[in-house]
Amino acid sequence: MNPQKQEFAVDASGTLADAMQGADVFLGVSAPGVVSVDMVQSMAADPIVFAMANPIPEIQPELVTDQVAVMATGRSDYPNQINNVLAFPGVLRGALDCRAQEITPSMYLEAAFAIAALVSPHDLDREHIIPSVFDQRVAPAVASAVKHAARVDGVARK
Repeated sequence: MNPQKQEFAVDASGTLADAMQGADVFLGVSAPGVVSVDMVQSMAADPIVFAMANPIPEIQPELVTDQVAVMATGRSDYPNQINNVLAFPGVLRGALDCRAQEITPSMYLEAAFAIAALVSPHDLDREHIIPSVFDQRVAPAVASAVKHAARVDGVARK
């Protein structure tokens, strides 16, 4: 395990159900159907559940919609689709446009901020925390943010 992963690692003994007890957030990118309603109910009040196993999430949103503050999946047929297509076209466009020598962590972070900024405070709600993958503003906003970060990081050659 590299140092970046080690920073977030916890004792791996126990079960997923044990780990979810009292948790504020579940971030799943694992396997379909591994989270139960009881497991979500064991989480802290108003939990955030990102069940992103695709095409079948760790738990179907309709089973816990009324028990979570925010629910997101990797699927387009549910609100809050989390998909790498929101980031990568813009990340690559920005890096290519400024001829970046490398893609730095701050370039990714700025891309995330750019994506988040596209949901206005007025539009932000439990079913709209992220723009649609079809939002035409996303790639240009991400590309602009990535170019700026590349210049700040000193990796832009143009």
